[in-house]
Amino acid sequence: MKNLNKGLLLFFALFVASHAWAANVLIFDSPNLIGVDDKGFLSGFYSANNGKTSCFYLFVQRHTGRNLPDSGEYSAREILTFTPQDRSFLFGDRNKDYDIGGYLYRRGDTMIIRTSKTQAGCGNAMGAFEFGPEESGAFPYTVEKRIPAIGIRLIKNRSLFYDYKDGKFVARKGYLTKWDGVVVLRTRDRFSYVRFADPGANVADPGRVTTGWIHSADLVNPFPPSTNKDQSHD
Repeated sequence: MKNLNKGLLLFFALFVASHAWAANVLIFDSPNLIGVDDKGFLSGFYSANNGKTSCFYLFVQRHTGRNLPDSGEYSAREILTFTPQDRSFLFGDRNKDYDIGGYLYRRGDTMIIRTSKTQAGCGNAMGAFEFGPEESGAFPYTVEKRIPAIGIRLIKNRSLFYDYKDGKFVARKGYLTKWDGVVVLRTRDRFSYVRFADPGANVADPGRVTTGWIHSADLVNPFPPSTNKDQSHD
């Protein structure tokens, strides 16, 4: 019986390690916005393009101790929006000239993002974030479901999709490209099982969701390495 218990404990430990769920990923009513709720601490990214123009940025919640401008039924959370550099997606390597502050307003499962300035490529049909909840130009996003997941990652190289069959990873048609944002649902060996929602407005099926295994080495965590929720990020 003791050996059996040890075996069950080992199985459970391996199961947890392979899944490593850290938070809930928020799936909104728009494929362009993806969020992560880690015990109330919010982060995520916005991505939209039409083949000619695009709007892309990441955001992370900040705690600066300042009084926040709640708006009606919406509570405000201060955020930092930023974009990685092409040569490196790591948070510490970003160009801080593109750091833009803002607020994420939340009312239940509905959220509105307002930035103090317009991120490059935004401020048009691809995404407008200059308005607060009480202004007519504000665009609300509503959470449709939550998915336990490891987190959000960016693709740093062209990465093929794989299926897992009979104990082997088999390449299939389809791939992701650099700058694509994905949700990592679980890991196995050197692979990660990801969810990708196509943010393109000029594709045949906007918002189409694709899942599959890709090489973990092709993924980068673009967010701050430390989730110190009591400090603002540099």
